[in-house]
Amino acid sequence: MLTIPEPVWHAVLDAFATAPPGHERVAYLDGVRFHDATGVRHGVATTVTLPDAHTTPGNYQVSARAMEQAGSHFEVLELVRLAQVHTHGNDWVNHSRTDDGRAYSQMDDALSLVLPHHAAGRPTPFQAGVHLRGPQGWRRLHRDELENHVRLLPGTIDHRRHPWNACPTGTKETSTDASTPSTTSTRWPSRWWSRRKLPS
Repeated sequence: MLTIPEPVWHAVLDAFATAPPGHERVAYLDGVRFHDATGVRHGVATTVTLPDAHTTPGNYQVSARAMEQAGSHFEVLELVRLAQVHTHGNDWVNHSRTDDGRAYSQMDDALSLVLPHHAAGRPTPFQAGVHLRGPQGWRRLHRDELENHVRLLPGTIDHRRHPWNACPTGTKETSTDASTPSTTSTRWPSRWWSRRKLPS
């Protein structure tokens, strides 16, 4: 099961909107993976990675060097690749043979989402052709299979009756000068700190 938070999905669409007109687009969804209590494997997308791809109106190509660069952050950030998203210029969202061969992975359970019309109109993942890699190769999932493989989560859940519920008595204004300095260290926790620099 791939879980995509809405802000992450919107980041994909925003990035695709900056591509040259008429060219295919490609991005990767990276994140964390875990197994639930029943043993089902889940992936939660946290990050959109844009490879240095060569794109044309008919296809895209990610060189071996560009693919290596697009995965160079895995160890530092403790992330894995969860899926690929790319576009077609019309409403055909199946995988071509070229799509099969140039997918980010040929491992079982890899996911590839194909968006129509170069993502014009900001489609959802459920308007994509969602393809799963299995022992026999890539196949497009049927609509009734999608809910078992992909879900989109809201980025904000708002239960307020009004935009903001202000206290009727108001609150005192405070300045940074009047505030008591925190005694807590501002350094990153050691598990997130690394001397290694991410590649530019």
